[in-house]
Amino acid sequence: MRGSLSELASLAGMPSEPTLRKMIATDPDFPGIVKFGKNGDAYEIDLDVAGRYIQSLDQAKRDAARNRREELDLFAQGLGLSMPTAEPGLTVADRKALLEEEIVAIKLSKLRGEMIEKAGVEAAIGELLVWFQQAGATFSARLAKRADVPRELQIEIDTLMAADQSALAQRMKELAEKTAGSDGDDGSDILASTALDAPTG
Repeated sequence: MRGSLSELASLAGMPSEPTLRKMIATDPDFPGIVKFGKNGDAYEIDLDVAGRYIQSLDQAKRDAARNRREELDLFAQGLGLSMPTAEPGLTVADRKALLEEEIVAIKLSKLRGEMIEKAGVEAAIGELLVWFQQAGATFSARLAKRADVPRELQIEIDTLMAADQSALAQRMKELAEKTAGSDGDDGSDILASTALDAPTG
């Protein structure tokens, strides 16, 4: 069914006539325009096509807002920032604004070098511990090449190095258990990557 711009605006759920004019003027793909209104001539519009298009734009906005809220909720949960829906004095818009501010603050901190990614720290620690394990496992053999070290002493050195590495692995495990509750990460990735089960010689 065809009609004028005012008839389109009068349909349920449609924006006002001035708003429709702006939408048509700024959207070259606006469908349903049979004849543009100018010089006193009225618009001629396919009301069904134009109405469905405007409804699809509204739905896209609602979907984008919902997706953004879900992203914010997930991000907030990861930071431990989620707030109960019924918290007194805070509307949905208030909570969204607070989360947006927190995200911006975190991004700025990263840009300034005030924050570093947890995954990068874990990878660096893992590499360091692997190096420590490898160095300890070959320490007595390297020492024997530089000095006259009896076999019995080499065995004692290997035993001590293995004990130190086991102690370090235990300390890492205890530390991971203490921090597990704060972010849900038990530190198993680091411990697995280091392979601190050193040989006893």
